[in-house]
Amino acid sequence: MRAHALFRAGDDARRPPTRRRLFAATLLGLLAALPVAARAQAPEQKSIEIWAVRDPQEAAAIALAKELDYYKAEGLDVTVKWIVSGTDMPSLVASGQINFAGESVTTAAILRDKGIDIRYVMPTANIAGTQCIVLGPNTRLASPKDLEGKKIGMAAGSGVAIAIRNMAKQYGVDYGRLTFVNLQPPDQAPALARGDIDAMAVWQPWALAGMSLGGKLYFTGNRSYIDGTPKPVNWMYLDAGLNVPAAYLKQNPNTVKAVMRALIKAIAYINNNPIEKSAALISKPLNVPEADLVPIMKQNIYSAVVDQTIIEGATELLTYGADPKIGWFGKAFAPKELYDLTLLKQIAPDMVKVSGY
Repeated sequence: MRAHALFRAGDDARRPPTRRRLFAATLLGLLAALPVAARAQAPEQKSIEIWAVRDPQEAAAIALAKELDYYKAEGLDVTVKWIVSGTDMPSLVASGQINFAGESVTTAAILRDKGIDIRYVMPTANIAGTQCIVLGPNTRLASPKDLEGKKIGMAAGSGVAIAIRNMAKQYGVDYGRLTFVNLQPPDQAPALARGDIDAMAVWQPWALAGMSLGGKLYFTGNRSYIDGTPKPVNWMYLDAGLNVPAAYLKQNPNTVKAVMRALIKAIAYINNNPIEKSAALISKPLNVPEADLVPIMKQNIYSAVVDQTIIEGATELLTYGADPKIGWFGKAFAPKELYDLTLLKQIAPDMVKVSGY
């Protein structure tokens, strides 16, 4: 996974079951209420490729829709093309090879910054819960303030820093006094176990690696364990979604809508069933053991809804990415410049809860 696309552990991090069931019921109701024309228009292209990073953060819905034949039900013959790192996606899209890119809105920003017109047509998940800060086995903190002066392993430019910054604001921690050690995700857990660093800031599944060596989950982008009791927080937003080149979107709207309907069905399945069922289905295509996949998926919020909270989170994410010290792209794009929710409003209007998009 890329540094700019970021990234889960245990039943404690799971969304309240009643909320998940309610959301899933809403999705299923919306699908049932879709006009026949919106559901039945034949795709302009039937054989397509969807490119995605092979991980449960970015690609759970994409993989599940394939396993459950939801694409086929929409008249599509879909091949999922897996890549290892999200950092490769912008260059692949720029080459003209890709018409469907399962990635964050930050990918759209990177490409727009290079003059390539691509549209972010829907989110599929909020994956902030998989952006984790794990304390070392011998790290003892009386309060978050004690993080000052401690060494935190983190890949340079990682979005998980947004969560650390917002946690620091809430607890009065001087962010400037945190010592970050530039370490790639695979190197962090061994360094934590050796005591070379006091904490690691990383996404899943690398956080699980640190915890398996005695590390303790301290907080994520949307859940805090700081006070000993799990509490929901809103310290960052990080999305998974679907990006489509503007020219392809204009020429093949029914194909894009068919893909989107399949993904919405997959999201509903995830939320309306025990996570274990989805994990069993996508463990093989994602190449992640079920035992690891279940806790990772429980930390994600799978949803295609766009509300004001999503827009605010995306705004913060895009502002962070434009910071010259981060350098994902050269300007702070507003979500409105990148989102194109025209088709989402057509097939599932109740999922678009903001005006002007």
